[in-house]
Amino acid sequence: AASPSPSPAREITRPSSSLSKAVRRRADAVSHKLAAHGLGAFVWHKKLDRDLARGLLPDIVSIRSERRRCLARRKEAAAVSSSAASRRSSPPPITTASLARAKEAAFLLEQSRIRAETRFGYGRPKPIDVLVKSLDGTRPRALAAFRGASLEDLRELGREIDQQAEIDRANGPFWEAAKIMCDAEIARAAGTAGHGERLLHAAILADVRSVVEGKSVEELEAMQEAVAARMAAGEAMVVEHWQGVTELIRVEKAKKYLEQNYSTCDDEAAPSSDDKNDEPEITDDVDDGNADADEEGSEALCPVALPQTPPGTEQRKPKYITRVRSGFEWNKYNRLHYDSDQPPPKIVKGYKFVVHYPDLAGTKPPEYTIHEDGESGETCIIRFHAGPPYEDVAFRIVNKEWEYSRKAGFRCTFERGALHLNFNFKRFFYKR
Repeated sequence: AASPSPSPAREITRPSSSLSKAVRRRADAVSHKLAAHGLGAFVWHKKLDRDLARGLLPDIVSIRSERRRCLARRKEAAAVSSSAASRRSSPPPITTASLARAKEAAFLLEQSRIRAETRFGYGRPKPIDVLVKSLDGTRPRALAAFRGASLEDLRELGREIDQQAEIDRANGPFWEAAKIMCDAEIARAAGTAGHGERLLHAAILADVRSVVEGKSVEELEAMQEAVAARMAAGEAMVVEHWQGVTELIRVEKAKKYLEQNYSTCDDEAAPSSDDKNDEPEITDDVDDGNADADEEGSEALCPVALPQTPPGTEQRKPKYITRVRSGFEWNKYNRLHYDSDQPPPKIVKGYKFVVHYPDLAGTKPPEYTIHEDGESGETCIIRFHAGPPYEDVAFRIVNKEWEYSRKAGFRCTFERGALHLNFNFKRFFYKR
């Protein structure tokens, strides 16, 4: 048995030319009539020629059936379009991959907070740690992250800000403002003018800065909108000038945003002015574990006079913070012979030095050396040397054996232009 025809057509043995012309005329007539009613019907002439060459004669359909077919196709196309639009407007479904990415971002954010807390606990926070702690509100001093940092530290901070912004999309405005401030500080540390400063003439740069720096965030936004409207209207005669003003407004707006929202603490203090709060709590291990923390004290240490530098060398004395850590030693002997009403004599337990070298030339870090104090064996001289443009500074300390264990409080680091030296003396217990 012959297989049925794949299309609504009748087999013919030898189609005549007149029949082919009649089929074409009929298809064109139906198409024109449908087009008059707003239903354009496409006539596939090549398919008609192919079917006629194969001996297939398409059915001559009526206008009514072709109209129903066109309406059905149009309805199907509208349904497909509405379905695609609804898929675009609806939120994407939560997939396993998106859940995994969200968990990974939350884990990375938590790790950054833990690292910041750890480094703050050991007294060696990085600039990114200051921003992280400012964001969560525990240490809101965001602007301090950019002060006193070297060019390498600022570039590293810029990369870390980009990483944090990638995983912390919820706090995008904060990281955007931090990135703007970091880029401005990098340009300043590199000795090159920022984008806004390059576009402004040096004669009016100071005036523009004085106007911009005294505004709030709302006033800066109003100024930025006014400048943008003026440039869009073609009223700005020197476009580069107003582009520079816009860039300065952008940097100042980022600074004001961080200052008003994430800098409630004293950001103007020196980088190590809060070292007392950032230092880890160090307790002395006594025989029975009892120590009165209220009896511990600290006092400043005066410097020792050094020989004058030869004339012609311009050097200045560095700023420093010194503390002498003293207290009572409640060992077995002192507990036996003294009490709280008649305490034993206070002894020096350790020292803390913070010497600032923000403009140190060269890459060699500062160092300290210990010298004899004349004929006295009870004291010695500790001398800090950094090189130009700073003088040496020295202090007289107790001549005892140091405890170099980090758990016992020893620290010697040079970070962000400040040398930190903390140490305690070894303790020797009484034995019969």
